[in-house]
Amino acid sequence: MAYIETIQTAGGVLQADIAPLHGGMVAQLRLQGRRLLHLEESALETAPMSAGGMPVLFPFPSKTREDRYELDGSPYYMPMHGLLKNAAFAVKSRERNAITLWMEGSPAWRAQCYPFDFHLELTYRVEGASLFTTAAVTNRSRRPMPHCLGWHPFFLTSDKGGMRLDWDFTVQYDYRRQVDLAAPERLDLGSRLDDVFHTPRSGVFQLTAPRDGYAVRCVPDRAFQVLTVCSWVSESMCVEPWCGLPDSINSRRFLQWVAPGATERYAVEWQARLL
Repeated sequence: MAYIETIQTAGGVLQADIAPLHGGMVAQLRLQGRRLLHLEESALETAPMSAGGMPVLFPFPSKTREDRYELDGSPYYMPMHGLLKNAAFAVKSRERNAITLWMEGSPAWRAQCYPFDFHLELTYRVEGASLFTTAAVTNRSRRPMPHCLGWHPFFLTSDKGGMRLDWDFTVQYDYRRQVDLAAPERLDLGSRLDDVFHTPRSGVFQLTAPRDGYAVRCVPDRAFQVLTVCSWVSESMCVEPWCGLPDSINSRRFLQWVAPGATERYAVEWQARLL
């Protein structure tokens, strides 16, 4: 059984299970007892990134070209979706409806993967029918620190073809050919999707699952200029707000930077309702 910290609103209307030892992710989200996220708890120990829930992607989401990048003339290794999926967080503070976790980069990471001394805090808070997720990234190094944070929710579904995504992203990024295309007005969520979009009008989107009886409206801050939609995972629809594109560290497109000694914060509100 995984170590879980549970936060909830008054009366338990919205409940979030947090897994500090498994990338600090949201493991499950329940609205009036109804599960909104797919999770294979038995896979948390061996494959936390594919177990489900809502993992945090840092310092870079998606795949870095050939799992490599170069910075200031030195080569580094970067696995798929970054470094946090097997990382353990400590609890900084805990209330009934909120929790803050923290972790720091290791010397091994600095030598091989990400040459920065960083401090990362994740704050989760539930209020009404909303989950608020905030990441605070602090750069303790002496040079600017590049990164692209993302959230990777695995929304639970029994009928992908019946789901609907309302959104306002204008560009589809073909990351295999590294070209921009016009985004379609609608997506067939029942088809096999692994697609990346950017440049929204507002960035707000809503995923509606009629057969499963819920909808989630996502309100990210303006740093989240990228949305990835992935439908091929069993029982899951992944609609993921990111701050950068796949391989942003090499292309420099949508790459975020934290100045030395500074902290950048990234916030998303997830508004849930039953149908």
